[in-house]
Amino acid sequence: MRDGKAKDFFEFMDHSSIYLFIAGTYTPFLLVAIRGPLGWSLFGIVWGIALFGCIFKAFFVKKFLFLSTIFYVAMGWLIVIAWKPLTAVVAAQGMNLLVLGGVLYTLGTIFYVWRGFPYHHAIWHLFVLAGSILHFFAILIYLLPIG
Repeated sequence: MRDGKAKDFFEFMDHSSIYLFIAGTYTPFLLVAIRGPLGWSLFGIVWGIALFGCIFKAFFVKKFLFLSTIFYVAMGWLIVIAWKPLTAVVAAQGMNLLVLGGVLYTLGTIFYVWRGFPYHHAIWHLFVLAGSILHFFAILIYLLPIG
């Protein structure tokens, strides 16, 4: 697609979806596993960051790639704040899937920002796919039975 308003719009949608996907993945962990004031507080923080990220991308869709990537990674690892209550409820195998998925997303960001690497964007999406699959099964197998 050529540069222009349509491409900018779709790039905004793509980048905003990353924030929404991270927040959406957090939601069952926060509201099913952690619950209570901490779960709801983190829920508000995570969705607030997602909203801020979407607004930020609306104005700076083609700028601040590295800063945006840091926001994605920091938002993803915010869960360590609730590590103790999370590990008290989610089985070790579920936590392993959650952490490994996070590690894959984080490693994938190397290719996301490495514009000169051949097929960097496709490789990034493979890491995202792998991390998403692990998080899906963490929720399906270890979180849904709790709820």
